[in-house]
Amino acid sequence: MAPLRPELRQVLLSALEKRRRDDTIEQALGREARRAGLSYADYLEVAEAVRERARKDRNEAWEAAKALSKEQQDQ
Repeated sequence: MAPLRPELRQVLLSALEKRRRDDTIEQALGREARRAGLSYADYLEVAEAVRERARKDRNEAWEAAKALSKEQQDQ
């Protein structure tokens, strides 16, 4: 998978760090994207990357987000 842009990577990390108890990954990503001043298209890009990873690994969205975050840090 292509690396995420740095600002999207930061949104993903922030969403993981600031996860609320009943949040979906989409809610957390949306909140952090708005805080970062990013556009809806940016939110969609990072959300789709997480969904794609979840489908690929047949995993839950939060687990896919963690795996994607780790993968992005390693690149």
